[in-house]
Amino acid sequence: MTATTLKPGTGKELRRLFALLTSSIGETLGSLVGRELTVRPQEPEVRAVDAFLNSLPKASAVARGAMDKGFAGKTLHTLIEIPDAILMAGLLMMTPEDVVNQRRSKGTLEGEDAEAFGELGNVLFSGFGNVLREQVGNIDIRYQDHGTVKPGVDKDGLLGTEKVLVVPFKLKVGDSVESLGSLIVDVATAEAWNKGPIELGDAAPAAAPAPTAAPATGGTTRGEDDGLESIPAAPIRGTLAAFLLHPDVFRMLRRSCRRVGLELRRHGRGEIPNPAAHKNEIVLLDVPPGEDRRFDWCRRIKEISDSTKVVLLILHPSRQRVTQAFLSKADVILGFPCDEQQLSQKLASLVPDAPPPAPAGDAPAS
Repeated sequence: MTATTLKPGTGKELRRLFALLTSSIGETLGSLVGRELTVRPQEPEVRAVDAFLNSLPKASAVARGAMDKGFAGKTLHTLIEIPDAILMAGLLMMTPEDVVNQRRSKGTLEGEDAEAFGELGNVLFSGFGNVLREQVGNIDIRYQDHGTVKPGVDKDGLLGTEKVLVVPFKLKVGDSVESLGSLIVDVATAEAWNKGPIELGDAAPAAAPAPTAAPATGGTTRGEDDGLESIPAAPIRGTLAAFLLHPDVFRMLRRSCRRVGLELRRHGRGEIPNPAAHKNEIVLLDVPPGEDRRFDWCRRIKEISDSTKVVLLILHPSRQRVTQAFLSKADVILGFPCDEQQLSQKLASLVPDAPPPAPAGDAPAS
């Protein structure tokens, strides 16, 4: 089956929704990796999965999101070409630029890059959830898993066998060469989101594979590894839910959670903490200037859920803002920037029976 585009002038609801979803990619992942992400949706197509796979220009990472509520059992797929998946994973991990470029040339998503891509997937689908709940209603979605596909090959059956709606998008990460990605959903779900049947126009010829570009330098990656692997991983003793606006907080927080023994879950920039969802967890909020509503979020969490511990990281603290944090009943109040060991000690104080965190930067003696 060749690609069949939507009939001109139809599918307005669907096009608007996917424009919002692709915009969410740029907003959520761009803030996470600290680079501008330009995402441009292309014309939606209805395709057979096999034909879509055969048209892929290069191997791609696939992040799968599992839907719930009125769309339980359905899946939303996001495809990103592997060089860009490695680039964004490297930016998240603060991997040296020369190492990122070597891995992009190799073209295999593995090891810490695969793990970091899973973290990107968590944040990505959190952002998708915000859009879908607001625009569709009676729906939820969460990151499920990820894998890879190659032109003509889906050895793990990630994309299924149904006829699907494919919304291609052009992706540009910082100064890197523009690449091709896709959002994919089954046709029945697409019609539900469209609030009516999908009207198809004439079949378009299958796209010819794009010429393979030389590995892009991808702009300037951060020059120093954050040394995560050098930190002894403490046994997991709890969960920390992070609601962050400043990208540097997340990089430090990953190290501290590994050191203390906390499972780290990052939520989207637009999410508001639900006190009922974080019982017996730690919630960390950074509070940049102009975001004083986060003090109110802290107060509400503490009023509703006594078992939830709240950490407030105040960017550019002042006496007035520290007083606001105190009145919001935060369990830990810390100015940012701060020392990573200091943050680790504060987090450890909230975890029952946690040993003192290992000294910053030290690996266990052999």
